[in-house]
Amino acid sequence: MTRPKLCITGYPPVIAIGKEIAKEFKGVADFLYVNSLLEEALPYLREVEGVADIVLAGPSTRRMYADMLSIPVVSFRPTFPDLIRAVQEARKVDGRIALCLSRDDMDFDLPLLSQVMNVSLFPYYCDTGKEYEGACLSAQEKGFRVVIGGSFTVQVAERIGLQGILLYKGKDMIRTAVRHAIEICQIQREGIRRVSQLTAVVNNFTEGLLLTDETGRVILDNPPARQDLGMEKLQGKKLNQVLGSQLCWDVLKHGNRALNVVEKGNLVVNYIPVRSPEGVHGLVCILRKADEIQDAEFTVRKELHRQGFTAKYTLDDIVGESEAIRSCKAMALRFARTSDPVLITGESGTGKELFAHCLHGLSPRQKGPFVAINCATLPSELLESELFGYEKGAFTGAHTAGKKGLIELAHKGTLFLDEITSLNYSLQAKLLRLLSEREILKLGSDRIIPVDIRIVAATNDDIETFVRERRFREDLYYRLNVFRLHLPPLRERPEDLVPLFLHFIRAYRRDMVAPLSKRKHLIRQILLKQPLQGNVREMENIVKRFCLLYEPAEENDAETLKTLLETCFGKERMVEKDEDHPADLRTLLRETERFLLKSLAKQFRNKGEIARMLGVDRSSLWRKFKKYGIES
Repeated sequence: MTRPKLCITGYPPVIAIGKEIAKEFKGVADFLYVNSLLEEALPYLREVEGVADIVLAGPSTRRMYADMLSIPVVSFRPTFPDLIRAVQEARKVDGRIALCLSRDDMDFDLPLLSQVMNVSLFPYYCDTGKEYEGACLSAQEKGFRVVIGGSFTVQVAERIGLQGILLYKGKDMIRTAVRHAIEICQIQREGIRRVSQLTAVVNNFTEGLLLTDETGRVILDNPPARQDLGMEKLQGKKLNQVLGSQLCWDVLKHGNRALNVVEKGNLVVNYIPVRSPEGVHGLVCILRKADEIQDAEFTVRKELHRQGFTAKYTLDDIVGESEAIRSCKAMALRFARTSDPVLITGESGTGKELFAHCLHGLSPRQKGPFVAINCATLPSELLESELFGYEKGAFTGAHTAGKKGLIELAHKGTLFLDEITSLNYSLQAKLLRLLSEREILKLGSDRIIPVDIRIVAATNDDIETFVRERRFREDLYYRLNVFRLHLPPLRERPEDLVPLFLHFIRAYRRDMVAPLSKRKHLIRQILLKQPLQGNVREMENIVKRFCLLYEPAEENDAETLKTLLETCFGKERMVEKDEDHPADLRTLLRETERFLLKSLAKQFRNKGEIARMLGVDRSSLWRKFKKYGIES
């Protein structure tokens, strides 16, 4: 760190003392000297103005240039001991003594000093060279023989025949001034460092920033603020003129923050008072363009999207070759282009959630979050807090920081409400308001939050019956039923049975696809005899069981394949749809158990492994093997 540079200005007697004092501060400060003072010193001080950090001068020189120079000026003022020493020396000449002092030195108790020293002191208070010359001439006219003063006074007095006594002979006076000057330099450098840090923060602040004084005048700004306001210069302007609002006066007067205030149509401004125990000293104003806030919010939504609120399926993931499923895909493609609600209906397992994912992925909202919830999985009270969110302390057990609801998290995206008919009437009313007003109210809050979401709802119930029976609001039904997508069950699209079966085979045991593809006709015949009440979901579960039991060695045995597949449906032999006498349930269960155990015994030679898979102990498994005559 560079040492402070101090400039001492004065006539030779003062300069000589200054050089002696400078030796005491070697390594602490560097010194410059100007052999001049008062009016004649100005050109020399201008030269050192860009070199020195501070100027040390007599009181009158300080008063003359303190407001003219860009660097501080510190005076070496005489002390009372300096004055006593000078009076002692002067009274050797005469008991009547003239004093030429700066107006900064009017606080000396001269009557007391006169009484103690048994002298008569007559003060002249001056600041300019002309005034000091006039004082010396006046003293001469009044019969004074001796004058006490600074270097300039002593020089003038001796020129007109008076005895001049130098007031500044003590080292303490200049030593104290040097220490004071070094402290000022340190404070000044610390201030410069802090201002530089503050300026760096302000200039690198991505948002517009304005700092005002207590009068509302801008004293600091940054490039984003100038750009947002379209002004090249802001400092010195009144804040109400800059923002076109009188709100700043209220904040300055009362000291209360005003947040998220829209100014000039597209600027969101936070007014923050700068406070201390003494009061309000100014304002910090943070400016952001409304579209930048929306972009930032969108970035947050994208992060939520990345964390899991994302659509996972596309139309390519929906397997089917039937005209019915192709029609559903085409309709979904058309519905995706709008932001109006879509109501998806169909039996359980027909793929309603998959189509909801597709609607989002094909829509203009695809970069926004996809938030899904099954309305039947939570109690009504908990479901409301999950959907709408809550403020801290909204209810017993609420999170201390509050919580955003799924509706708010779905902003700029899609909210999928599965099993919509399970909502109670109270929640239906709130959902209706959301659809009509596009705004929500958190639990425990009095602040309305606008949201921009698209709602996709689904149900496997006959929603029209629910409306007729007044279990579902008619007005909400019409709000949701803008676009209707009905998904047919598997029994109405037999062309899709084999493709779906092989699709799940490929997902769980790819090695089985090739041999089973040769048996499509047989597989189709078996699947056509099944009601498949669970639709695609039931089909997937059947394939999982089939993949566990199937052995490639049996690929050419049509009867074994048929028996195994029928067993996976829950019985060894299929019951024809027109059969009048179904098999005894106990017999069917026994035969199914025998077949499964026999298949597992062929596939796994270790009884312990089979027992673990079935969740039974080894002794129970051994008894079952013995019962059915299965060799292990």
